Amino acid sequence: MNKITFLFGAGASCNALPMVKDIPERLEKLIGVLNSPALLLDDNTTFEGLKTDSPKTKREYQKNLIDDLRWLVKESVRHSSVDTLAKRLTIRRQFSDLERLKKVLSVFFIFEQAQKPPDERYDTFYASIIDSSGILDENIRIISWNYDYQFEFAYSEYCGKNAIGDIQSRLNIKQKKDPALRFNQRFSIYKLNGSTELFTPIQFGYFSFIDEIITALDKNFVEIVVKNYAGIIDSKNVESTLSFAWESDNKFKDSGDFVNSVLEDVKDSIALVIIGYSFPFFNREIDRKIIGGMSQLQKVYFQSPEANSLKDRFKAIRFDFNDNDLVCINDIKQFFLPPEL
Repeated sequence: MNKITFLFGAGASCNALPMVKDIPERLEKLIGVLNSPALLLDDNTTFEGLKTDSPKTKREYQKNLIDDLRWLVKESVRHSSVDTLAKRLTIRRQFSDLERLKKVLSVFFIFEQAQKPPDERYDTFYASIIDSSGILDENIRIISWNYDYQFEFAYSEYCGKNAIGDIQSRLNIKQKKDPALRFNQRFSIYKLNGSTELFTPIQFGYFSFIDEIITALDKNFVEIVVKNYAGIIDSKNVESTLSFAWESDNKFKDSGDFVNSVLEDVKDSIALVIIGYSFPFFNREIDRKIIGGMSQLQKVYFQSPEANSLKDRFKAIRFDFNDNDLVCINDIKQFFLPPEL
């Protein structure tokens, strides 16, 4: 079996979602959208079903979300990236603010993805790796540093489903806080940074800010997201499934070490395709562990407008490769499919 692993970074979603440097500006724009008269929620009614002693109105919870978005703008512009802010909060043990960051960042990406269709390259990618009976190529493994829903959104057009949980199950998506990791020899997607979802450790249950794929940013969509946000902002039993590279998954030892489990499934890959990923230093320890453990790796492909500059960064992880086995792909119109497939 010629197992091929794809490593996805933020550049793989750049046609649909903002890059790190653009996030503060996009946060400001979202604040403006949520403040627009057409999307303001009712200030005289409350959300049904919220477990709180002093329920606020729908508009008040919407204002809570806007205030949190403003907080993230203020904090993030002081750093080179949201990841840098998250690292600072971790070092200073400001864990409540770190959790606040994760939840509001998740909401931000939910709204961003509702404003435009997924990056069209995902569509072509699926069309190439799904056979006529709808089966995904079992020789492919995908490792992603992204926590967006681009894989799920694009795949919904092929499976005819809208429920995010159902789509994730069909794609065999795994992430660090999965309490029941099951690895098998079939197509899989591993989200190293988690996803824009929520987790209840007590019940070992997942849920999302939206249950189904929605691509229309209207008042109904705003109400769905704000209601779910209202349900978790004061909860001590709900946490984000986002998990930055340096964070430990010690709370989930029963599921085993996630990175080791990923490595176990991809260690026999013969080719690695790196798409839109720049090997940031924050991720280096995990990159070294996973890529360094690919003992049968023969060829590495870099797809990026700056592909040539990535070779040296890669060699800091795998110094045993010569230039002939490191191939640069500068054309980024479609995700590259290697000849080994």
